Amino acid sequence: MTARFLFFAVVTLVIGTLAVSMFDDHDRSDLHRDRASQSAERVTAAAVEPTFVGKAVCGECHQDNFQLHQNSGHAQTFHAANQDNIVQHFAGKTADAGTPHGFYTYLSGPDGLQVFRRRTTDASDGDVDDETFQYALGSGQNAITLINLDSKTDGDPVLLEHRVSWFRSHGGFGLTPGHLHHVPEEKRELFGELFEGRPLQQCVWCHTTSGEVIGDEVKDLIANVNCEKCHGPGSEHVRQARQSDTPPPYSVGKADWDFESELQLCGNCHRLPRHVDPKDIRDYIPMMLRFQPIGLVRSACYLESEGQMMCSTCHDPHAHFTSKTQQQYIDDCVGCHQPDNDHHTVCSVSTSEGCIDCHMPAMKVEQGMVFHDHWIRVRPEN
Repeated sequence: MTARFLFFAVVTLVIGTLAVSMFDDHDRSDLHRDRASQSAERVTAAAVEPTFVGKAVCGECHQDNFQLHQNSGHAQTFHAANQDNIVQHFAGKTADAGTPHGFYTYLSGPDGLQVFRRRTTDASDGDVDDETFQYALGSGQNAITLINLDSKTDGDPVLLEHRVSWFRSHGGFGLTPGHLHHVPEEKRELFGELFEGRPLQQCVWCHTTSGEVIGDEVKDLIANVNCEKCHGPGSEHVRQARQSDTPPPYSVGKADWDFESELQLCGNCHRLPRHVDPKDIRDYIPMMLRFQPIGLVRSACYLESEGQMMCSTCHDPHAHFTSKTQQQYIDDCVGCHQPDNDHHTVCSVSTSEGCIDCHMPAMKVEQGMVFHDHWIRVRPEN
């Protein structure tokens, strides 16, 4: 009995040990599979192309910059033309577009602003054309310009930029910049100028966070220049930020970001020398005042800064330029032009005041719009 009992006890112990070992191996296998699955999910998530999350999500963590941006011109660059903030400047009013364009009268409709064109102001004139403009560009801090999208018979999109814009400088209508010498080549151009191809796409691209014109529609439209226009789609950054209190730096979404990168980013819409006629740059026509990077890159302040001067040296890209006082901008100048530093150029007139008025004054361009000249220099009249 004793020997038989011992035999069964040993067998039971062995079987039990094997069973435990088998279950341990099964658990370990499951654990390994779970870990491998989690690792694969992490790799997959990291490999997925980032997508847009919207500025409200950015505002969850970056509340200060979010609030600054809300009051900036960038937050108000692209609108449906029948929005109240656009309609109030146009509806029920008449604009003189000059000969041969005639007179435009505006009426708000479900699809945008309808523009009726007559040769005279006589309401009984039976010769009337009309166009409906779907969208409006501009924050209204300088101007608001209407555009209409359509497609040609081959399906390629065409953009009609209205000849008349609303200007804050005088609270009324004037010719859209660039239209002064435009001569209509077809009847439809009596309403404005037609654009196709790259200029058309660039027009919409610069006023939106996301949008591609296909036919008469803007696909994947995210209106206005929001956070992700400059920083890039933020889904991956948000995912990491929600998993960790110390997510990796995101900045503008580029690991190799530098001073030149910032100039190129801002200049893509605010214009760089490659975007305009070299003769216009050489003559530095008044229109160049609207394109600040063009003036900046020919300034000694920029050329001799060894790559240290860029747009954000003076401007917070999230805020309206009026968020700083003129004295604060002067302090930016003085911060570089130190009188006790032999490597800095020191003003012979004053080392503490007058920098803006003398070296980059506010000047009027078309329709009374005012811009500071960003070609920083000792001006001939000084």
